[in-house]
Amino acid sequence: MKKKTIILVTLALMLLGVNTNAQMSEKPRVIAMTDGEIDDQCSMIRFLLHANDMEVVAIIQTNSIFQRGGWSNAGWIEKQLDAYEQVYPNLIVHDPAYPTANELRSKLFLGDQDSTHIVVDTDVIRRVPGTESMIDPTHWADTPGSDKIVETLLENDPRKVYIQAWGGGNTAAKAFQKLKTQYPSEYERAVKKAVMYNIWYQDGAGNYIETYHPDVTLLVSYYFSGTWDYGSQRYTDGFAKNYLHNGHGPLAALYPQDYISEGDSPAFLYTLGSGLRGYGDPTYGGWGGQFYKIEGLKNVYRDVDRGSYLRWVEVANRDFESRLRWCVAGKYEDANHKPVIAIPGGLEKTVKSGETVTLNADITEPDSLDIDGIWAKYSALYEQLGFNKESFVEIAPQRYPKYNAYWWQYKEAGTYNGYIDIVAVDSGKSTFVAPKVDKPETLHLILEVTDTGIPALTTFARVIVTIFPTDK
Repeated sequence: MKKKTIILVTLALMLLGVNTNAQMSEKPRVIAMTDGEIDDQCSMIRFLLHANDMEVVAIIQTNSIFQRGGWSNAGWIEKQLDAYEQVYPNLIVHDPAYPTANELRSKLFLGDQDSTHIVVDTDVIRRVPGTESMIDPTHWADTPGSDKIVETLLENDPRKVYIQAWGGGNTAAKAFQKLKTQYPSEYERAVKKAVMYNIWYQDGAGNYIETYHPDVTLLVSYYFSGTWDYGSQRYTDGFAKNYLHNGHGPLAALYPQDYISEGDSPAFLYTLGSGLRGYGDPTYGGWGGQFYKIEGLKNVYRDVDRGSYLRWVEVANRDFESRLRWCVAGKYEDANHKPVIAIPGGLEKTVKSGETVTLNADITEPDSLDIDGIWAKYSALYEQLGFNKESFVEIAPQRYPKYNAYWWQYKEAGTYNGYIDIVAVDSGKSTFVAPKVDKPETLHLILEVTDTGIPALTTFARVIVTIFPTDK
């Protein structure tokens, strides 16, 4: 068997292992709706480089209050997919799960770009959750995009469908209306699968859906602004110069901004998070922010604060950098890859107050230690201590571990209103004593594993511990 084949098979098995052991073998099913704005074009490049982590059901071109005519006639997605096709042979060296460009092309659909359906103005106050609905899609024409949403939700597949409104949501509004009127016996089952992440309400769809289709889960992001949108990451101009506009392949070269400017990326980062599984519940928190339920609305959530995004930005951008490097790295060993975590016993634990709880993890680092690089950097020091390169090889793994791992409490995600003392025992292993509680409470404990490669990549695992009182 050729070396390349061995690497691909090994990588595939490791990826299968992390999914199975992390109880996340099913990739999130996503439908992205984009109005083609400049930040959408930036976000789409990152989206395509994460296409191995998602089941991309559809990419639908729409409009919004800011881009009333949409940009489907500009061919910008098609150009990005042409560039993706050129780097695809390198991407699959690092993860064979990447879909082909033709597979992604088959998932492009045109949605609602009728400007007469935009009945709200740019005043954000008029588009907040709980505002009176101003649209009725009943007499709107079906579009290939709305029909694809209908088709997907009607499938005999119980998995959630994460619909992302990077721009407006009118295409989804029409789909839900059609389901309700033409498929009444299937309607409830279908719409309960829909989780719709909105980058603001950029048309009248949000208020319509929350009023007439309350079984749809709606997430409304406001704090993408100030974290991911225009100007928020202007300090990343060096990143753009080095990794987007400087020899990292034709896809990266299409990035239209001179710094990271991706106001729509939280919509799909919500379904990622490198093991945080934040998309399991809006209140869990992850790369796409943390949300709380809005009182008085059945299934509508909005984001907590900017901090729920900012805490993950650096990790997400290092991940992005690694994928940009994959675009031009034709050999597996020429790039860095994430550590792999497996949690023995699963990600959910039940304990009683006073119990000593042990947190264990099996951690695998897929990349070899860069002995040559370390020796080149520190050889003068080690030679003074009597080492040559051969003897240095023997001690290097102890002196330079391939990763660092620690457990921490994600207090905001749990119901227990206090902190616990987590005692580190070994790499990936810690203990704590379950605190006293008067009723069942939850702790969200995060294992964070960061490797020492370039760029340093981080994998997470979230263990949710439910604590019961001792007398229960």
